[in-house]
Parts: sequence; structure tokens; C-alpha cells
Amino acid sequence: MNDNPTTPAPPEPKGKPFYLKPRFIMGAVAAIIFLILIIQNSQSTVIDVFFWEANAPAAMLYLIFSLLGFTVGWLVCRSQNARAKRAKK
Repeated sequence: MNDNPTTPAPPEPKGKPFYLKPRFIMGAVAAIIFLILIIQNSQSTVIDVFFWEANAPAAMLYLIFSLLGFTVGWLVCRSQNARAKRAKK
């Protein structure tokens, strides 16, 4: 034990831990509901896109469309943030 007065004290934590923040909690709840939805829909479905027909598990379709929706939402939010930064300048 070194009681040297020149040793700095560790910094105090700032704010709540990430797992207690509402955004994380809502994301976790949405992820759990999404996983339940995927597990329950394991049957195969037919998807027709123009002249192309494919058989795929419903879970795969949910995963593809949710990733597509997440990506589009992220890109839109990112472009709006960039537009807001340009407007401030």
C-alpha cells in the first residue's frame, strides 16, 4: 500500500452504465422479440421477385429484411446528421 499523496485518484464514473440506459434496454427487448419471431417461423416460404422464384426459410427472409431496414435507417440518420452539421457552418 503506497500512501504517496502525489498518486492521482481514479476518475469517477460518468453517468449510468450502458446497460441501464433506455436505448440499450429497448434494443435488447427488440432483439429478444425478433429472435422469438425467427425461432417460431422456421417453415419454408416461396418468394417471387419479378421472374425469379426462390424457396427460403421465413426466418431468413425476416433477417434479410430487418438488416435491410436497419441499414436504410442508419444511412438516413447519418445523412440527416451530416446535413445538420453543414447547416451549422
